[in-house]
Amino acid sequence: MAKRMIAALLAVLAVATPAAAQQLTNVQRDAAIQFALNNTRHTMLHEIGHLLVDQLDLPVLGREEDAVDMMATLLMLDTGTEADVIGLQDTIDGWRYSESFRPSRGYVNSAFYGAHSLDIQRSYAMACLMVGSDYERHTQYATRISLPIDRQKSCAEDYRIAERGWSMVLDPHRRQGAPASDVTVQYRDTRGQYPEAQALLEQAQVLEQYADWVAKNFVLPNPVQITAENCGEVNAFYDLETREVILCYEWVDFFYELYVSDIMPVREHFEMMRKLKLEKLGRVE
Repeated sequence: MAKRMIAALLAVLAVATPAAAQQLTNVQRDAAIQFALNNTRHTMLHEIGHLLVDQLDLPVLGREEDAVDMMATLLMLDTGTEADVIGLQDTIDGWRYSESFRPSRGYVNSAFYGAHSLDIQRSYAMACLMVGSDYERHTQYATRISLPIDRQKSCAEDYRIAERGWSMVLDPHRRQGAPASDVTVQYRDTRGQYPEAQALLEQAQVLEQYADWVAKNFVLPNPVQITAENCGEVNAFYDLETREVILCYEWVDFFYELYVSDIMPVREHFEMMRKLKLEKLGRVE
């Protein structure tokens, strides 16, 4: 099933992506697609967190942006699957590399008083929850992104507090046999600007998967919608007035291009160095 989906996505991108992207190998395009989708999945859960806070009138202690970041990370960790672990690693790398787009003059004041933590802070907070959930499984990755061992050791308490807190506020609203909530999905026309992003989302059914998850797991008081559309900026957000989670096509495009331009060369370099090291040690995979 997964291989068939990737093949379909590659076929779509072969006709939809810019000429530069067509110079990629199938393996490289596959990796870029997965990276873009993984960053999109965590973001969808983040925005659904805002939806749940609003619709279920959930208490939030501290900044809501930080709280729903935690919720999204905890939900992906809770599955225990390797796919979601890789998804979290890709999301962390996405935030870390997005720092490279910051102007050379560095941070401006709005970065410190804004609603969101800094991108680099968000990435380390996610890594801390990962290693806090299972030290042996995640310490190698956390060390690779320079999260110190002494901080890693204290992350178990961060994870315990976050997991307990979100369980306490979400569990009373679990569906448990109640009728499914009304959650619809809409893909708005890209107006010819990001057809590849729309095609990718539709083929992977990212919006449908999360709409189904919300409908089957929570009792919502009102109908809600998950929408993909052009926004004129790289963004994703929850609209309080329309009760709508909105994912911008620009978001998917940004992370696809970020992978190709910045992350892929680094990963391929380290993979080459890893193989050379194994060869020197007389070990061939």
